[in-house]
Amino acid sequence: MLKRFLTQCSRTGSQETRDGYRRELMHYLRWRDQHHPHLHLREIAPAMAQDWIDALRQQVDAGLIKPRSFNRRVSAVSSLYRWASELSRSAVTGVPRNPIPPRVQLHAPKLAKPLPEADLSAVLGRISQAKAQGSKTAARDFVLVRGSYLLGCRVTELSRLKWGDIEAVEGGGQVTLLGKGSKQRTVKVSRETLELFESLGRGEPDSWVFPSSRKNGPLSRQAIAERMRRWGKAVDVHLHPHKLRHTHATHAIRRGVDVFTLQSTLGHSSTATTSGYVAANPADSSSLRLG
Repeated sequence: MLKRFLTQCSRTGSQETRDGYRRELMHYLRWRDQHHPHLHLREIAPAMAQDWIDALRQQVDAGLIKPRSFNRRVSAVSSLYRWASELSRSAVTGVPRNPIPPRVQLHAPKLAKPLPEADLSAVLGRISQAKAQGSKTAARDFVLVRGSYLLGCRVTELSRLKWGDIEAVEGGGQVTLLGKGSKQRTVKVSRETLELFESLGRGEPDSWVFPSSRKNGPLSRQAIAERMRRWGKAVDVHLHPHKLRHTHATHAIRRGVDVFTLQSTLGHSSTATTSGYVAANPADSSSLRLG
């Protein structure tokens, strides 16, 4: 049942979406194996599902997971059961109804806090120190961190970058990113940003910008996140790829970038998502007008 669901959970066939569902469902399976190892997923009753949700809430209260993680996990499991209990599948899956109770989502802030510019400078400064000592890994990681911030891209988009996606154009360069749902978008960049990436040494058009040293492929999203976490920890800063994306958006709004340009750069499907950054960083208010 799980295998069939994971092949159909993404309307666009996105591997990233499938991987996301798989990660959340594995958490649920581990809970099932610990508390009800003799039961199949179709045999989990609503009361048992409520026990799982209560356990998740305890983790939120203890600070072990965030409300957003709680919501994502519950949503993934509920989606599995909704899919399995549809009339066209119920007789085959043996799932008569969705045991996950409705309306259990927790309130979660929509936007993460951006990095203060001083913290970003501190991280880049520490990487530069190691880079100056001849560390090739630090030289690559400097491009990972600063490049991620300048592009405002998702970590998977950074991981999938190939040299053919980065090209020089009049007045600077442009970077083509492969986003959610395999949608491509092109981001115009400055000459300095182009030179930042090319400082790694341009490879063949079909070669990865950030190749893995352990396998024949690019650095994984987990490996990129771990490198950023380590550099952040070195200067007592909580750093991860998506925080750099939030930081890009926040700093861009503060510098006067309009919401439509930012939407195009970030690859948001709706301006409603992008507008949250504007709401969090207003340029004007009635309070200012009153003194």
